[in-house]
Amino acid sequence: MRLRLRLFWILISSLWRKRMSFLDESLLSFRVLPNDIDVRKMTNDRFIALMDLGRMDMACRVGLLRPMIKRKWVPSATYDTIRFRYYLKIFQKYKLRTKIIFWDEKTFYFEQNFERNDRIVGTGYVCATALGPEGLVRPEEIIAATGQSVSSPPKPDIVLKIEEAENMIHERQRNKG
Repeated sequence: MRLRLRLFWILISSLWRKRMSFLDESLLSFRVLPNDIDVRKMTNDRFIALMDLGRMDMACRVGLLRPMIKRKWVPSATYDTIRFRYYLKIFQKYKLRTKIIFWDEKTFYFEQNFERNDRIVGTGYVCATALGPEGLVRPEEIIAATGQSVSSPPKPDIVLKIEEAENMIHERQRNKG
C-alpha cells in the first residue's frame, strides 16, 4: 500500500466515525491528487491501492484492528479485478463505496464502487482474507473476533463468475510451474 498519509487519516478518523457491521457499506470521499495521475487521468494502479483503503476503513470500523494486531493477522487480497467506465481527472472529487457481498469458509468477497456525481466510474471486486501465524484465518473466526454475529448474504451470481475466473487462473499457474 503506497498511500500512507491517506491510510493514517483513515486509522485516525475511524476513532470517531460510526462503528459498522460486516453487512454495512463503507463510504470514503477523496480528491484526485497530482501524485494519483499519469498524464491526464488517475492511474489504474491507484484505483487498486485505494480499494485497499476502503477495506481498511471497514476493518477499523467493524472493530477488527485490535484483534488483528493482537493475533498477528495480516490482511491479504487473493484476487482483484476492476472495470472502468469513466476517467477521473486531477482535483476531481469522488467517493469509494465498499461492501462485503458474500463470504464462504475461506474468503470475503468485496464489491467496491468509485463514484463521481452519483455515477459509477469504476467497479472492483476483491477476494480477501487474513493470514495468521498458523496460516489462513477463516471468515467466521474473523467475525467472531469483533464480537459480531452475522451470516453471509446469499451468494450473488458475480461471485460464481469470480470463482470461475480465479479457478482458471489457478489452473494456468499450476500448469506453468
